Amino acid sequence: MSAETITTPDLAAVLEALSVEMSLAAEACGHLDSALGKILENTPPESRLAVMQELHTVDHLAQHITAITDFTSKLVQAAPDGVPLPVQEALSTITLGAVAERLRGRLGL
Repeated sequence: MSAETITTPDLAAVLEALSVEMSLAAEACGHLDSALGKILENTPPESRLAVMQELHTVDHLAQHITAITDFTSKLVQAAPDGVPLPVQEALSTITLGAVAERLRGRLGL
């Protein structure tokens, strides 16, 4: 692809794409939390503390991701219009193919 045909998304679009991607991560944490809860139900009493600690860690992670998602969503609203943000190099660092493809799709790349 030649340099002149590469689309450069604007800052707001990049922030929005990040926010959506982080929402997916928060949702995955919710599924993990549910799975750990089911495991806890079937865990012998003497081992429950360890599972409960992991549940707490997952809950903290979900809260962290949600906080950053909310922050990013607010930044989308505050981002100036038409500010281009070259992201090709940054996208090439994403090692999870599905994440990179979803971001490329949302950004029209």
